[in-house]
Amino acid sequence: MFCRKSEDLPIAVRVFPQAMDKGNANHRKFSLLMSRKPYAFTLVELLVVIAVIGMLIALLLPAIQAAREAARRMSCSNNLRQIGIAVHNYHDVYQQIPPGRENQTMFGWGALILPYVEQGNLQSLINFNEKMYNEPNRTTGQTLIPLFLCPSNQERTVRDTEFYNPDRGWAMEILPLAPSHYGGILSERITPFGAALEADGWTLKNDELGCILMNRRIGFAAITSGLSNTAMIAEASSYETIDPPVYANGSWISGTNIFRKTTAPINYRPRCEHFNTSEPWHCSECSAYQYEVRSFHPSGAFFLYADGSVHFLATATAIEVLGALCNRMGGLDSW
Repeated sequence: MFCRKSEDLPIAVRVFPQAMDKGNANHRKFSLLMSRKPYAFTLVELLVVIAVIGMLIALLLPAIQAAREAARRMSCSNNLRQIGIAVHNYHDVYQQIPPGRENQTMFGWGALILPYVEQGNLQSLINFNEKMYNEPNRTTGQTLIPLFLCPSNQERTVRDTEFYNPDRGWAMEILPLAPSHYGGILSERITPFGAALEADGWTLKNDELGCILMNRRIGFAAITSGLSNTAMIAEASSYETIDPPVYANGSWISGTNIFRKTTAPINYRPRCEHFNTSEPWHCSECSAYQYEVRSFHPSGAFFLYADGSVHFLATATAIEVLGALCNRMGGLDSW
């Protein structure tokens, strides 16, 4: 029989000659091993993977929320900037700033600037010879206008709004109206609730030192503290959660007006037991809340200055500084 020299054999055979004898058996074992299906995850491995994914989501979620809030803040700032342009265009035509509200018709500044915010068709549905609360105006007033809504405030429905009816001796009534999250600044008021009242028991002495006044119009020339030093409009969202909610302030057609009575800081939330209940609001905490600067931004609120610029003021802004910014005749130098 012919025999091959060892150097002519494959190296695997030379090193492991027993592989030649057991070739068939090993081949069968190898084939059987390779034919088996791979093992699945164990329960522990699966739990570890889920925990890692959960940690990644927990780390990313705040960043995503912060990015969304930044986008909402930018949109809110743009809303106020467009309102500022509209007020300036209104002033160019009438040489006056629109009033916060006209007492006899109850129309507010929001209804008066509609043609300057591309809402001329909506204003054409309003009959200014009728009162705000009469038809067709009360139906028109239920139209939601995105420009008057802060993106961080999820309120997007018609709400019951309190107003005082001059035809019924200024009795308070409730009317369903579309909201406005921005309010005209009426005054620099920083006195405690109920202090320094006139003889009628309601009007504050030295009141209406702001720019958006009740039943009165002024021009930019009356803002002696300077347009760039005076806040004209600010955010006025609501924190009320009673069901059904009734709002004392906050409709574009009847005007939202703020900073009237008290010393409440930005984004103030009452801590009294009356808040968000059906009980009447008689304490200074609740009353302070009604007419102050409020937003759903976590650290402050946007202000529209009289020159048309928009600024974000932090909740820590001193009440004296805030009051001076809202005073058209004093400015920061008055404190």
